[in-house]
Amino acid sequence: MKKKSNGLVLDPATGELKPVKWHQKAQQWLYGATEPYILKLTEFMLSTPERAEKFNKNPTPKALPREVVVTTDAACRFIDFIYSQELDNDSARMAVTKCVCQTATKKFREPVLKDMALLYTADMYTSIKHTGIKEPFNLIETAEEAKEMIRYFDECNLVHTVMYCHSSGRWTFVMCNCDDEICVPVKAYKAGRRDQVLAGPEIVSLNREKCKGCEECGKCVKRCIFDCNTVSEDGKSEVDTAQCLGCGLCASTCPTGARTMIRRENYEHEDKVTTKILLGE
Repeated sequence: MKKKSNGLVLDPATGELKPVKWHQKAQQWLYGATEPYILKLTEFMLSTPERAEKFNKNPTPKALPREVVVTTDAACRFIDFIYSQELDNDSARMAVTKCVCQTATKKFREPVLKDMALLYTADMYTSIKHTGIKEPFNLIETAEEAKEMIRYFDECNLVHTVMYCHSSGRWTFVMCNCDDEICVPVKAYKAGRRDQVLAGPEIVSLNREKCKGCEECGKCVKRCIFDCNTVSEDGKSEVDTAQCLGCGLCASTCPTGARTMIRRENYEHEDKVTTKILLGE
């Protein structure tokens, strides 16, 4: 009988999946058990401007997650990579559960099932009876099923992020799909905490000649949860590329092709979430 693995991790340096170490899995279980309390505390600190100012003076602890923003196409490439690897074990590739931010703060909006565990976390959370949010993780059987979910999340105006702990891409553990109303890391980012939600490997490029104008369209302004898009004096949209994190929501909804996603020249997280996979390079 084939022995079940303890799960897999991604090595961004080589683009390979490798067996997880026992201490890494143990630390991930501990983080999962404490995550709801961390989110509640963060929500409390963001509840007033005074607390938020104090909160932002301290950097995010190294052990806590960072998340790299990715487009829908990049998220789908990541999923294809995970499911395309031929492995000699039956480890879970991906699993989905209720949004941890929503569950921890008891604020709900659809879709609720949108936290997508990756690799060793999917393997662990589909095997144990209890998780930090006391909700089951449902196995995602195929890449097409996972990508269908990602495309639906795009339609729901959710931003995809790939999260990792301990400042190492080898600790990649979940693909989140975030909004700006309930998602705690995004709310922290908009309140001034900029070391947790990180710019992805793509950035928007705008051809203003193709823009129909915001009076007739304006979808890009409405879709941007990071407030990077505004209406200019001539009624067309403008984008602050210095603030663009590369989610692609404005580009995926632009009816004229005025907005496209291009490779970011100064992408800073190649050693954590690699373009070898995200952009197929």
